[in-house]
Amino acid sequence: MTTVTAPKTTGRVLVVILLAQFIIVVDSTFMNVSLSTLVEDFDTTVTGIQNAITLYTLVMAAFMIAGAKVGDIIGRKRAFVIGLSVYSVGTTITALSPTLTVFILGWSFLEGLGAAMMLPAMMSLIVSNFAAGPARAKAYAGFAAIAGIAAGIGPIIGGLFTSYLSWRLAFASELLVALFIFTQLKIIKDAPFLGRKPRFDWPGFLLSSAGLITAVLGIVMASAYGLFISRVDVEIFGQVVLTAGQISPTVILVSIGLVFLLVFVLVERSRDRHHHDTLLDLNLFGIRAVSSGSAVQLLQYLVLTGAIFALSLYVQMELNYSAIQSGLTLLPLSLAVLLSAAVSGRVFSRRFAPRSVILAGFAIIVLGAAAMGVLARDATSGTEFILGLALVGFGAGTIASQNQNLIMSSVTPQRSNETSGVINTSQNIGASLGTSLAGALILSVFVLTATSLIDESPVFSASEQSQLDNAVTEKAQIISDAQLGNAVAELPADQQAEIIEINAEARQTALTVVYAGLALAGLLGFAAALRLPKTPPLSSTGSGSTGSGSTGPGRTGPGGTGSSPDSTAEQP
Repeated sequence: MTTVTAPKTTGRVLVVILLAQFIIVVDSTFMNVSLSTLVEDFDTTVTGIQNAITLYTLVMAAFMIAGAKVGDIIGRKRAFVIGLSVYSVGTTITALSPTLTVFILGWSFLEGLGAAMMLPAMMSLIVSNFAAGPARAKAYAGFAAIAGIAAGIGPIIGGLFTSYLSWRLAFASELLVALFIFTQLKIIKDAPFLGRKPRFDWPGFLLSSAGLITAVLGIVMASAYGLFISRVDVEIFGQVVLTAGQISPTVILVSIGLVFLLVFVLVERSRDRHHHDTLLDLNLFGIRAVSSGSAVQLLQYLVLTGAIFALSLYVQMELNYSAIQSGLTLLPLSLAVLLSAAVSGRVFSRRFAPRSVILAGFAIIVLGAAAMGVLARDATSGTEFILGLALVGFGAGTIASQNQNLIMSSVTPQRSNETSGVINTSQNIGASLGTSLAGALILSVFVLTATSLIDESPVFSASEQSQLDNAVTEKAQIISDAQLGNAVAELPADQQAEIIEINAEARQTALTVVYAGLALAGLLGFAAALRLPKTPPLSSTGSGSTGSGSTGPGRTGPGGTGSSPDSTAEQP
């Protein structure tokens, strides 16, 4: 049977685990409001900072499943400690980084790798420290809710540090939290892996990592080159490999990434047939709660991070908001996440099935994203987005309070680490896509709108229109009216005014389209949630499977034993 922590210490254990979850997730959103400051400090572009934000969640997504498997091999608590150590080194380097390259090394890579080790282990440590039933369900709900809360209040934290102290101290404060966690490790009981410890699946690791990294990097490159057709020449080591007007590298890289992932699935199935250890048991996706819940997790975070990034970019570049003003603009979203996580976990879950609550959450998100798209057209102040932000935040918090608990309650403890890897991979792919797709769509729509308006303007001659079109296409960036005014100061007054007006209209149109896209993603999330089971296939009290949907193809239960969640005989 699984050993659990004594009741007197479970509260402290939960605090430690939630703190670790908090610093990992808050990292993905608290620099969104510091875009203009980071651009200035590192003498780079918005796209450069967007890439750093995206790479942090991409690295986590690419290595999360591998991190879960390493935890199975070396022990979950040891994996957590190693991950926390790597994360601490990364946040230290980030706080001291003199250049964007060092910033990306510390934040995007080292912190991302550390988090990929920590997160799956933390889910298994919940199993070993909390008894099956209400205590464990409450811990899972808290773990999921703190993720939504951290994503929501990240902009507030980033705004406060950037405006009144320094963004560097935001990362330094994470180190202090990590050091506190180190002092509390002795109260956490390890989660032993029952059965034969697996061997690491290197082919599966290389294929899955290559697939995820290549596909998401392709989407990241859409900001610079375009989603489907390349706006500018693509160079590698100074040699032009694709000319402007040809297929975008985004299409090529995403296609290559999908091929890698297809080969990964084929290799894993072959290894499973020959009874070799696999990186990921694909039979997990035969459990509806896991397959549909993972899609729900991905789309929820895609909408949440996309909404935060798009609005942060808008208020800083369109309205010239400072970091703290940007953070306060997002306060309705943060408060709504906090409120909904509390209400949904304590009130809704007692009266409604988890699937019903999650469906309601996506319906609210769609309304919020649509409202923000409508408001973006004529907005002159961040306060005009209050309703839309509150709806998106309330919907996201509602989903977060239910989804992870539903998924984890549908698998046995022996599969908790692997399932956690799947959940967190989905979450971080969603966060990566949210930021990268929002940025790419904003720039693509901005370019199309701006060039169309330039070509229709009577203020410019045909040759001037051609020059401006090329300038916008080749150097597409979201900048403020003040920055643009300085750049075109030598032009006649009527042309300056026209360019500034076109710039503003193109930005607003781009934001409207982005939020329409996020509303569509919310609808896809609603469709994915329709496939969720109404209740977990495994009961919270430790009974066995209650239906065939809880197992993979050809199995009577995880591991083929049909055993209960607390069985010690179950094999991986």
